[in-house]
Parts: sequence; C-alpha cells; structure tokens
Amino acid sequence: MTKKGLPPETSLDEVMVRIKEAYRNPNIGWIKQLTLKEGPRTFRIATLMEIVDPQTGERHHYTLKLDSIDRRKTGWFSKPDRSIRLDGQDPDEIEHLHRFLTAHLEGKLTKTGDLHVIGSEDFTKLGNLIAEIPNLAAPDMVELVKVILPRIQDAHDYLDEFIEIFEKSDPRMVEYMAIAAQVVQYQMAYDSLVKLVESDVSVEHDYHKLLEANPWMFGSEYSELLDRRKWTRDESLDFMLRRTSDNFLEVIEIKTPAMMPLMRYDSSHNSHHLSANLSKVIGQVIGYIEELERRRDSIRSKDNVDTLKIRARIIAGRDGDVAVQDAIRNLNAHLHRIEILTFDQLVRIAERVLTIFKSRATGETNVDAVQELDDDIPF
Repeated sequence: MTKKGLPPETSLDEVMVRIKEAYRNPNIGWIKQLTLKEGPRTFRIATLMEIVDPQTGERHHYTLKLDSIDRRKTGWFSKPDRSIRLDGQDPDEIEHLHRFLTAHLEGKLTKTGDLHVIGSEDFTKLGNLIAEIPNLAAPDMVELVKVILPRIQDAHDYLDEFIEIFEKSDPRMVEYMAIAAQVVQYQMAYDSLVKLVESDVSVEHDYHKLLEANPWMFGSEYSELLDRRKWTRDESLDFMLRRTSDNFLEVIEIKTPAMMPLMRYDSSHNSHHLSANLSKVIGQVIGYIEELERRRDSIRSKDNVDTLKIRARIIAGRDGDVAVQDAIRNLNAHLHRIEILTFDQLVRIAERVLTIFKSRATGETNVDAVQELDDDIPF
C-alpha cells in the first residue's frame, strides 16, 4: 500500500490482495492471509509467508507479518508503527508464540504466565543427552525416568503417541512399566477404599463406583464381574460375580459402614440378635435369591447363565467389638447360602490381594498372605 492509501470504495479483499502483492519477491513461496480484526475502522491482517532458498527452492523458514490498517472516509491507510513482523528462524519467534498461546489455551501457564521455551543451543544439548541414553547404566535410566514422568501433564491428550512409543520399546521394559502402573493403581484404589470406610459421609454410590472399577477387592475367589445388573423384572442387583472354584454365580449386596449396629445384645439371654437394619437387608437378599431361582430356566435360556443354588454376600457395617465379631461369625455359621461381611473385612481382603500382587510383581513372596488367599489373582 502506498503512502497515499487506497480509495475508500476499495473492498477488504482487494486490500488483502494489495498487501500480498507488496510482499512478493523471488524468495517468497506461498502466502496465506487471515483477517484478525475487521472494523469498523481498524483492521488487522495476518500474512504468513514461506521463505524459500533461492538456490534450491526448498523452504527455509516462515515469516509472519501483522499489519494494522485504518479505514477512513478518505480511504484505506496503513499504520506501520502498529504493525509487527515475526521471523521463524534464529530464534523461531513464530514457534515461540505458538507454544505460548497453546500453553495458555490448555491451562498450562503458571500463575505468573511464564513459559519456558527451549532455545536452539539448549535443544542441541538435549539432543546430545538423548543420544547418550543408550549408553547409560540401567539405574541411571531409571533415575532419568523418575525425573521426567512426574512432570508430564495432561497425558490423556497424547494416548496414541504413548501407545506408539511402547510399541517400539523393549517388550520387557513395557512389561515392567505395566506391572508398576498396575501396582500403583491397585494401591490408589485400596487407599480410596480405606478413606471411604473411615469416612462418616460416604454413600452407597461411592462404593459401587469404586468396587465396579476394582472388583479384585472382593477377593481371589471370584473370577469375573458380570456387567449386567438387572436379572429380574423388578430388581437391580448391586453386583453379580462368578466364583473361581465352581463357576457359579454369587450376588453381592452393598450397604454402608455407617449401617450400625449389625447386632444387638440381649442381656436377659446373654446373646446377640440381628439389628432391624441387618434383618431388613437379609430379607431383601432372600428375595433376590428366590426370584433368581424362580427365573432360572428363563435366565439360562436367554443368557446362558445358571442361577442354580446361587449364593449371596452382604457387605455392611463395621466389625464392632470382639463380642460382635463372634456373633457375626456365629450368624454366618447358621445362615444358608448367605454370608455377612463387614467393610473392615472387605478392607482386609483387598489388602491381602494387594500384598500378593505386590510380592509377585517384585519377585518377593509373602507366605502368610498367600496361605490366606487362593493362588489365582482375580480379574
């Protein structure tokens, strides 16, 4: 655009064409434009240009020009003092701006808005370090991973890239990392269970969500958590699991640790009896069992699942004192196909499974834990 500007009847498209023509020279390849701000008086136009090597014709770098233009009654006039140019080489100002804006949009900037961009010299040093990684001793490689992994954020955005990395990695390394990751996941889930049990405000939904994602917490005597919840017309079960030993099904009914007490003491007979809450749950579970057996033929025909002699577990309340624990044990001995477990017992089951998994992952054997549980790690 000339100092005199362009006539007022000139369209914005024509103005952009004139800008493009003003920048053309043998060292420029393609030119792309975008209107950043459109009037009513001030216009800003971004022009991205490919700078090519005059000898080979190959791309050398990019240049970005941001032009500010005024539209007045007398015509269009450029404002050089408000225009800016960014070069894509030594340093790559365009790339730095791109990283800055991307980090801002992804919420990765610090409170001060700082963003660290690796310069060409530092990038060369980083490249040299990467080249030396194959020559590092295994402990040094592990230390390097320990420094890098905690600093990776929003990894879910790069799942495909992680998969590609692992596909090209040593299978043994992938196996070790998978085991380590699963140990961490199990430990986090176990910690969440303990926190829920110790909390006085947790609700059934919290337990359903946690146990559905981590059915191994029920113990190694189960081999499969069935996805289906509704087996009869009017009832929706909490959990349906398949037993490891005989492949039969078992219903799990979840209440909360706060459902206390489970047993009441009768001083006149020096004995414990069911609390009203526990009696109600047992009646509910008996109804489940009867309905599942009543519809056995239909379920077997439709789902290829046999509900013959189906059993049930109720997980509710806390251990209580020794007398209450003995009373619950005595109750279980007299119940038929129904067992009462407290959440404290569930925590202990999960802890033992976690202990066995950790011992096998590290190559160590916890004899006591192995003796208390079956050999099969569930799920």
